[in-house]
Amino acid sequence: MPKNPITLAPDLRPDGRRSKLVPIASIFVLAPLLAPLFLEVAGLCYAQWCAALGTSAQVRTPILDSIQEGIETVRDDLGSVLSARFQRVPWNPKVVLPVAVAIMAGAMMMLRR
Repeated sequence: MPKNPITLAPDLRPDGRRSKLVPIASIFVLAPLLAPLFLEVAGLCYAQWCAALGTSAQVRTPILDSIQEGIETVRDDLGSVLSARFQRVPWNPKVVLPVAVAIMAGAMMMLRR
């Protein structure tokens, strides 16, 4: 005996047809932009397989190298700015410890969910 699905809201109808043009256009725009990055990642995977099999392969990754250099630059700049800011602040344990406890309690609550 077939079971019919339960209708929760029979009066609600989906909104009009959504345009399929935007997702398709975004694929055609993003694919050529991300293709060099995917080729470099595939080259790295190939080189790792070659190394696992006992041969060596040379891989050039200029895009990944530039991304890594940019991330390192931002990390160094933020680290110098933030460390200089926090080194000048006089640390008062009466303020720091309750703030640390509050942050840890918030983190535990977020991990719990």
